[in-house]
Amino acid sequence: MPGPVSLAEQVKEVWTSDEGSMAKDTASNRWPKIVQGMVDDVAETAATAVDRPQQEEALSIQAALKEIKDDMLQNRVLRPLPSDGRDDIDGYNERLEQLGGKCTWLACPWLFGECYLYRRVQTIFALTHHWRDYDIFKRQKDSTFAKSCKAVEELSARYMQVIANSTLPGDATNEEARKLLFVEMTEVALWGNATDLSLLSNLSLDQIQSLQGREAIAKSQRNIVDNDTDAVWQYLSSPLRFNRRIDIVLDNAGFEFFTDVIYAAYLLESGLASVIVFHVKDFPWFVSDVIAADVESLFQHLESASIFPNRSFIDQVVPRLRAHFDSGAMSIKQHSFWTTAYSFHQMKALAPGLFKSLQVSSMVIFKGDLNYRKLTKDGLWPHTTPFKDAIGSMGAESGIKVLALRTNKSDTCVGVESQERVDALNEEAPHGVWIRNGKYAVVSFSDGEKTDGK
Repeated sequence: MPGPVSLAEQVKEVWTSDEGSMAKDTASNRWPKIVQGMVDDVAETAATAVDRPQQEEALSIQAALKEIKDDMLQNRVLRPLPSDGRDDIDGYNERLEQLGGKCTWLACPWLFGECYLYRRVQTIFALTHHWRDYDIFKRQKDSTFAKSCKAVEELSARYMQVIANSTLPGDATNEEARKLLFVEMTEVALWGNATDLSLLSNLSLDQIQSLQGREAIAKSQRNIVDNDTDAVWQYLSSPLRFNRRIDIVLDNAGFEFFTDVIYAAYLLESGLASVIVFHVKDFPWFVSDVIAADVESLFQHLESASIFPNRSFIDQVVPRLRAHFDSGAMSIKQHSFWTTAYSFHQMKALAPGLFKSLQVSSMVIFKGDLNYRKLTKDGLWPHTTPFKDAIGSMGAESGIKVLALRTNKSDTCVGVESQERVDALNEEAPHGVWIRNGKYAVVSFSDGEKTDGK
């Protein structure tokens, strides 16, 4: 006799055919534009190539990419992926079979279809000789980061001020100030996919503790619809009994990655963490996700006088950041599970080694919308569903302390405290705008324990 159906199994996954959904708009409009951008990028690189075989391969790559775009526009069935030597291909093709072999671009599970898109693109490059390690999104990453130079300078200046304040002796007054600094730096990491740093208080220590400072921070938190920052602070501010390792599963390269590294450095230098492990993708993924090469690329950009002619604070920050990597206090790690189409509900069964590694971590921070969608199985949960329930095997009794920092940019959002709050959000930003426009966010925490509640 089959066992009881779990809550996660009952929840409908978002499909690209769902009327009025972000999924449908993305599949119909955004995906073809992204693929055309890939075609244009390869053409631009090939135009400067001196190697004839490389140019010839570029033509075949462009043809394969155009075929994907045409399949999208014609709403054709998703075809099985060719083997490129990596084990994850079987998982994609098995899922296609489970879906009946009839899923089309405009009628498939959104999370699977989107992962399938980037994995299919990777097979094109992996099966070449001259383009095997090519990052088709690097040009876009570099351009976007260069445009964020003012925000980088502002954050560098603020960071040096924060570090001066965050190492104060631990009396009661200073402890409260340390918490407010933690709130501010966590919000920098939360909103790091936007180069608008208007949320930075730029307040002195005395100002932070004033009524005006408290009000400024409270205002900045207004659009965080599930806010567990207090619980995270309570956990991290407890005395260190052993080395505290914090893992950060990264999202976007460029400015957001810079904010992540700044946040990690803050956690280290304020004594809230001992070691930081950044989890990067194995290959170019979802346009701008961080891959291993983006780490050195970040430092090359930061050290570029042409991008950053105003170097007063950047020259103070960069050596500190490099020193953390050189000492091993910061490091990067890769795992093939991050570029599968599986939700994190399946990690324990399909990637047990990774799951056990995260259990050893003091806290795992998942950045961005895709990681949030994978945590919650991209399900259309009631918005009041507790975060710990929505993340399934990563939640209660997992032994993993999970923190999700995510601006709302898709159809899934959980952890809202009450239906009254949901109703107010729907009135404030009707038609689901508050879960899609990137102006609202969550700071969601699960302690990984059996206890009820969030």
